[in-house]
Amino acid sequence: MTQLTPEQDVFLDRLAEIVRRYGLRDPALMVLEAGRPLAFLGGQLLWLLQPALSLLVPGKQVAALAQVLEKPETVSALVARLETSDA
Repeated sequence: MTQLTPEQDVFLDRLAEIVRRYGLRDPALMVLEAGRPLAFLGGQLLWLLQPALSLLVPGKQVAALAQVLEKPETVSALVARLETSDA
């Protein structure tokens, strides 16, 4: 398994916290688990939509999420953070 960079580690922690804060932990886990084979395509779609999404969300965050979805090990790390979090 590839080690996460410190930036990825911080981003995943923040992302998991945001998902928990909005009460989306269970739906996010369901989508991530069921859509794991399609996560790479989701990352590619984010790269494609990044210019439009940058109007609503900072471009760096869109790029970071795209990078998370592109690699199975980072998707697994996000799932692990969400599973171990207190609901």
